[in-house]
Amino acid sequence: MGRKTGKTRVTQPLRVNGTSPLFIKTSTLDSIPSRVRATLGLKRRSGLYDWALEELCNHAEAQTRTDLIPKLFGYGVIRQRGGLVNEIFLNYENLAGWMDGYEWLRKNPSNVCRFAEAGLALIAQLNAKGIYHLDLWAGNMMLSDGDLENLKAIDLENCFIGENRYTSETLGFQFAFLYQHQLNEFITETIYDQIVESQLAGWKAIQKDRFDLFYKHFKHHGADRKERHLIPKTGHLMQLNADGRAG
Repeated sequence: MGRKTGKTRVTQPLRVNGTSPLFIKTSTLDSIPSRVRATLGLKRRSGLYDWALEELCNHAEAQTRTDLIPKLFGYGVIRQRGGLVNEIFLNYENLAGWMDGYEWLRKNPSNVCRFAEAGLALIAQLNAKGIYHLDLWAGNMMLSDGDLENLKAIDLENCFIGENRYTSETLGFQFAFLYQHQLNEFITETIYDQIVESQLAGWKAIQKDRFDLFYKHFKHHGADRKERHLIPKTGHLMQLNADGRAG
């Protein structure tokens, strides 16, 4: 299955021979360097694969650790005449009838506190499995029939999976990112802070000073892909000075 989409990324459901529909995510590789890396399985200088391969590797590993994500059934590539990969597609379980959290909040803004609690809990559950989703905003959380007890995470291309020596810093970023990226349209910072404090109550393993440093900074500042991956790897970020103060 595959076709030249003419777009960088396309997602669509697909039904084959009367079977349950799959969810297809297609990524077109527009540059020669990215096509060469995909063909040879090479990483970028940052130590990360290009988006499509990063998502494939992360999702394949994550689904051996949790069922809080859709199932990945397979993948494929389309090659040019010279043999270079120019398109990658991933075949997922189709979450028919599910809605992403951002769309749901726009229809149910009065339930934002319940959603925030559920979203923070999902982050904590994934982290406990060694899956640190670094792009987990409301739009990357899926729910069915308004069931906030059974959220699923999608779009795992921006993830860190494995042993993390900087769990407090990572959690601070993740909790801040959930607020900073769109959730702040629906909830005040004061109320969100209260929900976060309630979520953290009893977490003895969290270094509160390190958590607070990242949480307070990233509620109001973004971070690119490379910068985010430095958090679980080093506990520092380019935007932070050596003495730990936000710069």
